[in-house]
Amino acid sequence: MKEFDKLLDTVRILRSPQGCPWDRAQNIDNMKKYLLEEVYELIDGIDDANVETIKEELGDIFLILVVITEMLKRKKRVSIEKVLDAVSSKLISRHPHVFSSKKLRTKKSILKFWIQEKAKKKKRKSIKDRLPISAPALLLAGIFFKECANINGKRLKKNTQPELSSVIENNFRLLKEKHDKQTFFANLIFDICALAHSCGIDLEHTFKQSVFKKAENVLYRPNKKRIDN
Repeated sequence: MKEFDKLLDTVRILRSPQGCPWDRAQNIDNMKKYLLEEVYELIDGIDDANVETIKEELGDIFLILVVITEMLKRKKRVSIEKVLDAVSSKLISRHPHVFSSKKLRTKKSILKFWIQEKAKKKKRKSIKDRLPISAPALLLAGIFFKECANINGKRLKKNTQPELSSVIENNFRLLKEKHDKQTFFANLIFDICALAHSCGIDLEHTFKQSVFKKAENVLYRPNKKRIDN
């Protein structure tokens, strides 16, 4: 695709000795930070259904991915061609019901196959090996319970309000016994995440909306000007 080739050529010129000092000075740590920022901005654009923002942020993400690939090209023998070929091969191997004769007829069976294949390919011993270390804690909990549900082949039992009350009471009892606030809050949040998953609630998204709603009602009030007589 000529547009992609143009982007690749532009990045290579900018990072060349004759290019831009700022672009040449960037490193992988910078790129990690920029990538995370742009992904969040893309998500905001998608949530707002803002086509111009989506187009711009997708472009920024493509740019960062190309720059990272170019940075790693010499060090680790990574190239755009190898990256694209690898992801195409992965898509084909993960969809045997489309590209071969294997029968996977339901969404549930497809998801279970994906999880098993990924675990085998990456030599994962436990769900811990599946969790991205840099991800936010609520998102990690969501991934954990989703993996558990698919490994066990069923969702956790749907919980009711009395069960939620029981979870809170049990945690408070442990707090009184052990006087360990840090463990108390960690266990309480973990149990609440489990309840949210069993009810089909995306706690990361729901809690974020709640924080923004409350923040909207907390106004910055300018200090009154002091008048000296």
